[in-house]
Amino acid sequence: MDSQESVRSKSSEFFERYGRAEDTNVRLHFALIIVSLVAIVLVFAIIFVASRPRAIHYIPGAISAGVSYPNQIPKSSIVSFATSWLMNWSNFTPETVESVYARSIVYMSPALLSQTRAKLASEIQQVHSDRISSIYTLKEDPAVTNNDRGFDVSFSGKRGVYMGKEQLSIQDVSYVININQVPPTDANPYGLVINDLKKEITSETKQ
Repeated sequence: MDSQESVRSKSSEFFERYGRAEDTNVRLHFALIIVSLVAIVLVFAIIFVASRPRAIHYIPGAISAGVSYPNQIPKSSIVSFATSWLMNWSNFTPETVESVYARSIVYMSPALLSQTRAKLASEIQQVHSDRISSIYTLKEDPAVTNNDRGFDVSFSGKRGVYMGKEQLSIQDVSYVININQVPPTDANPYGLVINDLKKEITSETKQ
């Protein structure tokens, strides 16, 4: 009788331990599933954050305190970007013309670049062969307007054209630069691109 009770007791203890082990395994499997789901969600979140276009904060200056809002561009930043690009584009010598154009095309839209690429090559060749230099200065502050194409920045200034040290002419030249917003890249962190460039020579004085 005692031996039978002992066997039943051991058998009952075995099943209890087996039942507790099964419960533990279920909980472990459930925890593993939860951890795996969390890991998958985190991976997708990292991919989403890494691939999402970065917000840009345009800080035109620290003259006064204010609030910076992402992707909102002050007109002063538009003017500053366009002025910097134009001054680089229109001021060159035979020694600097290639680097000037190399810096400029980074901020040109594909459409504008395809229109001017062949012309750039011939202009560079002429600048080298004729020893042409250009100096452009502004006569007044640029003006910026909004339209359905983005932003138009208008410039008015004087351009001196030289062959070697000899001045060939002085021109009154106006430019209108159209600027669009684009997703920022490492090459173009500003998130701005030159979409169109119009040039008008209003007067010219030969020397």
